[in-house]
Amino acid sequence: MASVELKNITKRFGSVAALKDVSYTIKDGEFFVLLGASGAGKSTTINVISGLEKPDEGGVFLDGNNITNSFPQSRDVATAFESYALYPHFTVFENLMFPLESPERKRTMSRAEREQRVREVAEMLAIGELLQRYPRELSGGQRQRVALGRTLVRRPKAYLLDEPIAHLDAKLRHRMRSELKKIQQGLGITTLYATPDQLEALSMGDTVAVLHKGVVEQIGTPDEIYYQPANLYVASFVGDPPMNVFPIDYHGDYAIIECDTPYRVPICPDDQKMLAEKMGGCQLKIGIRPVDIRLVPPDDPRAHTRGEVVLLDTLGQTSIVTVRLKAEEIKAKVSSDLIPKLHSSIGLEMNNERFYFFDAATTQRIG
Repeated sequence: MASVELKNITKRFGSVAALKDVSYTIKDGEFFVLLGASGAGKSTTINVISGLEKPDEGGVFLDGNNITNSFPQSRDVATAFESYALYPHFTVFENLMFPLESPERKRTMSRAEREQRVREVAEMLAIGELLQRYPRELSGGQRQRVALGRTLVRRPKAYLLDEPIAHLDAKLRHRMRSELKKIQQGLGITTLYATPDQLEALSMGDTVAVLHKGVVEQIGTPDEIYYQPANLYVASFVGDPPMNVFPIDYHGDYAIIECDTPYRVPICPDDQKMLAEKMGGCQLKIGIRPVDIRLVPPDDPRAHTRGEVVLLDTLGQTSIVTVRLKAEEIKAKVSSDLIPKLHSSIGLEMNNERFYFFDAATTQRIG
């Protein structure tokens, strides 16, 4: 087990900077999730730590030791990539055994111990009955589990997992999230897990770093990332569906949301006090999550605005209701028992104790 530290890492590919002055520390035994959309720099980060790419600036430290210029095979980290990279002429058993066949492993583990390790990992990943098959005989999800198993069969100082369950079906992906977290906690091995899936990040990570175009936007616990987003990007990226955000004209105890159909919303006393202390005359944007919007009859005096229901997405017990106000649309997340009829008129009541405020110029959250 070990800590992994990135200090001021910059990595360029031609004129494009994939990582820009990235710094953070993954603590010993921590499950650290790197969350970002495609092209954010997640795979480049893992390649830099594993030694497949060398940074143009900055350093990589494993348990305090500078490994920036070390060969990949000497770093004692195990990596699982989104691509399977299985040996097609090896069986599943042989693919899983391969990382344990190095001279060093053979010196420290008997053949029986190595085989037992392979079978334990295979059972854990529900591929025990596939050990004698070849990769060409497996489905995509089965191949991905074999690729993940080839990483887990080792006991390195750190695991680097690059979207390792992206190709699994929804049911198996849900199960594997729980299994991976349990495995990591049981082994206590420092783990960096890269994913574009916010549900994976928030449910699995001890710490989450949000990466955007090579820049770390925020690092924190899952609760901090969700409930205290540092800026507009994090607020809009983390949350399903995304946060509703609008420019406002602030008047102290109320604000006018500026859109094609302007409407007035009250500002709660705590937020009034906070804005008086911190806004400093800047222009504001207001954000509210869909779960904090109630649907009410259009003639209800509690309604802050009204519109037409233009889309209904039913997700089992909850549904996403999209309401159009002329050119703008607002999304509300409600119980499926309460969904209105399509194309009906509906009122929207916003929970003014759950507003988020952002500096329109810098996009940073205020408060």
